[in-house]
Amino acid sequence: MKRICFLFKTLLLSLFSLNLSAQLVFNEYVNNPVIDTLSTTDPSEFWTQWKTDPFVIPWQGDSLRMYYGTNNIGVKTQIGTAVSADGNIWIEKRDEAVVPSGIEGSWDEYDVETPGVIIVPSNPDSMRYMLYYSGATADEILLDEVNPIYYPTEIYQMGMAYSSDGINFTKYNDPTNDSDSRYAESDPVIRIPYTSGDTPDTINYLFSSVAEPSPMYDEEEGIFKLWYIGLGCSNPTCSGDENYRFRVLYSESDDGINWTDPVVALDVGGTDDFDSKLIYAPNVIKHAGQYWMFYGGNHFDTGTFFLFSQKIGLATSTDGINFSRYEENPIILDGELGSWNDMGSNYPCAIEHKDTLRVYYSGFQDSVITFDPNIGYSYLDPASANLEEQNPLLEEWILYPNPSSQTVHIKMNSVQIDRIRIYDQSGRICTAQYYSPSKNVTVDLTKLASGMYWVYLYRGEEEIGHKKLMLH
Repeated sequence: MKRICFLFKTLLLSLFSLNLSAQLVFNEYVNNPVIDTLSTTDPSEFWTQWKTDPFVIPWQGDSLRMYYGTNNIGVKTQIGTAVSADGNIWIEKRDEAVVPSGIEGSWDEYDVETPGVIIVPSNPDSMRYMLYYSGATADEILLDEVNPIYYPTEIYQMGMAYSSDGINFTKYNDPTNDSDSRYAESDPVIRIPYTSGDTPDTINYLFSSVAEPSPMYDEEEGIFKLWYIGLGCSNPTCSGDENYRFRVLYSESDDGINWTDPVVALDVGGTDDFDSKLIYAPNVIKHAGQYWMFYGGNHFDTGTFFLFSQKIGLATSTDGINFSRYEENPIILDGELGSWNDMGSNYPCAIEHKDTLRVYYSGFQDSVITFDPNIGYSYLDPASANLEEQNPLLEEWILYPNPSSQTVHIKMNSVQIDRIRIYDQSGRICTAQYYSPSKNVTVDLTKLASGMYWVYLYRGEEEIGHKKLMLH
């Protein structure tokens, strides 16, 4: 297993700092929700009662594709999908789920939910799209004899499904486990960690579930990265609710299937923080040279039910492992009484689309019994924060034409550059090109799809600057 790499860590710490001292303002889209829940109890219409846990990726041309959890009264949660040309009006796939719940007795028979999708061009075509998900089954062996009050009736582990087209998925299956009915048709890729017998125990506290994956593939390092939650207690007896914990964990992998043991990336907040009791559903992207983690949180002190009145927070990191909370959290609140998200905003997914950072998320409404989750988004007001790095080497330079199609030209004022890198909005490196030191460079873009990218310039190992580039 490769050692954990800290992409840009030394350079960023020595040269750059994000100006997040001002209050970041996320404006709610006026026509939320963009995907609405319909009122029906027809169990044949799997996709109608719930719309939650969105994960959005760039799609063909300038479009977007969303994956989300779907359900109906009496139907198990499964994963559906929709596509949109503008991110506002979505066309849902309504005939069947793209990833269904498992067969009776399987490890994911109860629910398949919280999708996270990455595109890996270096994979075989059949695995170009990799979708990670939470799968649930009954808690028959884990910890409920210790203290059943503090553990759920379902346990969660995480699986992966793969696809050549992003629509028709096949669940990962290890045939060596087929003799076990729980794993006859598919296998989790991250299980509840064990040290002995049936007692899960890792990094000094117990896990009863691992769930809610946020994957990323770092093409430059050739490493799969995954953030997710671990649910458990801080001591073996789980003696009280003060010991009950959700924590954001991090693992990495060479192949997207075999993962390292987890480390804690973000713990619950302090006593007075909005996330003092509950932290969950991380979504990590690379933005403005750092890792940005959006996540849900709660302190249980408000709302009609302790799981509601959830809000969304932000944490940042230079290495993707050690995250620091944004001082002005939360960044997205629950809505006013009667609004689409009056019982909470949660399960965020961030994406840069049309030169704007959007955060799609679930909103709860209605009642404690059904709480009809829908999906909407808020977007970062660019006037609210200066997100450009403060680099003493930064000079005036021109990137033109922008937007562009097949080529782009870079003209420096005084500094010569010898290397460029281009990243997409998920932080994946798309091209790296080397040149003889020059103030004028022409970059071939013919192999890149339409969308938004970041162009980074280098002199040796020093980053000179970067800018956004739109391709059409």
